[in-house]
Amino acid sequence: MLGHRAVLPTVLLTLLVGAGVLMGTAAAQSQVTLTVTVVDQDGDPLSGIDISATWDDGAGGPSNETTRANGQALIDVPEGADIMLQIDDDEYVRNTPYVVEDAESESVEMTVSEAATATVSAVTADGQPAENARIRLYRDGSYVVDRNAGSDGTITTQPVEEGEYSVIVTKPGFYRNLTKVEVSDETTTTVEIREGSVLLQATVVDEHFNDSRPIRDATVRVESDSGFDGTVPTLSDGTASVSVPVNDRYDLTVTKEGYETAERRVRVAEDETSIDVDIRRTPEITLTPDNRQVVVDANVRFTVTDEYDEPVANATVSRNGTEVGQTDADGEVTATVPAAGNVTFTATAGDLTTTTNVTAFRPGEETTNGAATTPEQTETETTDGSGPGFTVALTMAALLVATALAHRRR
Repeated sequence: MLGHRAVLPTVLLTLLVGAGVLMGTAAAQSQVTLTVTVVDQDGDPLSGIDISATWDDGAGGPSNETTRANGQALIDVPEGADIMLQIDDDEYVRNTPYVVEDAESESVEMTVSEAATATVSAVTADGQPAENARIRLYRDGSYVVDRNAGSDGTITTQPVEEGEYSVIVTKPGFYRNLTKVEVSDETTTTVEIREGSVLLQATVVDEHFNDSRPIRDATVRVESDSGFDGTVPTLSDGTASVSVPVNDRYDLTVTKEGYETAERRVRVAEDETSIDVDIRRTPEITLTPDNRQVVVDANVRFTVTDEYDEPVANATVSRNGTEVGQTDADGEVTATVPAAGNVTFTATAGDLTTTTNVTAFRPGEETTNGAATTPEQTETETTDGSGPGFTVALTMAALLVATALAHRRR
């Protein structure tokens, strides 16, 4: 038994050592060699160029080598990885890294160019520096330089490849300028940009309805980070137009009494720009009784409507804090008024609440308008508006007629 226990650690150690050997062998097998040849724009090999290889988005490596007299360098990298090759040299440069996808033992040729710099100055039409202008150099499908100029409107690039570049200068309020520039050694160039404006039109509508309804007399405020600020009302067709500087971003704020505030962000380039803004009425509910003055214990039908005067179903209605029911599909509910005086009814739908009062009275008691009601008055009132006063008038007229007839007989 003891012998078996003594053998077990030895077996485990042997397995671990064997696994380590296998892992080391696997690791060695996963390496491949890239034969990298660095050439100039004429295809001639360059010696003494430092190459750095990284992988896994820069997390792996670097593996560094220097080209020999034949312009070649041998670089060991992980098999199947995407390898990014970059150079570090005072005389030569490459704008973008050279990428080897799914690496295997292979030969690649990497072209580099003599280094140059460009100093670009942006000025306005009156020759003043275009402060904080954005200056970009574009070549071979990508932006090589993208920087904002300072107060002097000027940038100087890092070393870039010699050759032709598209220089693009933009600034809020100014038209975009695209200029072709040949960059070599230490190139300097000046680019002029001109101010301009275009029309920005906002159309304000309420899309609650099947056919969107334009909103008149809404206030549209237009602001930009560069300092523009303008306010204009909407017309009967819901439109509001304002002239704004070109090539800028604007914040639109639309307000109108009874409506929720709407905010939009819009980019304006160099053409007329339109934007649609949907605003909705401020959410609210209204509780309306079919009669505001009733006899005690009478039933009152209440209707709950929303901000669009549409019925609100399942709204909870309470009387003096006690729930009396929920509205039906038509937004209606019926409740009694059991006590005399002002009785408060409350409707709640979600986060919205509203109240209303109903006055109840007993026959013979004074109502809110100061008039007294008696059982006799209630019985003698007719639907055409006649009442006790009309009966007295008929009686007086009859007495006058009788008196006149009596005098004639004498």
